[in-house]
Amino acid sequence: MIIEKRHLKIIKEILSRYPYNFYAFGSRVNGNPRRFSDLDICFMDNILWNIRAHLDEDFEESDLPFKVDVVAWQSCSKDFQQAIQKDLLPL
Repeated sequence: MIIEKRHLKIIKEILSRYPYNFYAFGSRVNGNPRRFSDLDICFMDNILWNIRAHLDEDFEESDLPFKVDVVAWQSCSKDFQQAIQKDLLPL
């Protein structure tokens, strides 16, 4: 994954607050990010909407210089799931 160690530390610290499995995908995983490319994260578990809201808020309030997009695997189309499945990187 192409991301500075200090930023990865922030991401892992935020995710450690939640007992779920998270996976990174997208340009920061497959090797072609731009300087301020977002980080795409998906989760396979069923997460209550209020917990999901706290997770999104934690990322928004962090010192990360890029946006973190968190998506539910179940909400993705089958085509999109197939497109990203090979790039999923456990966090």
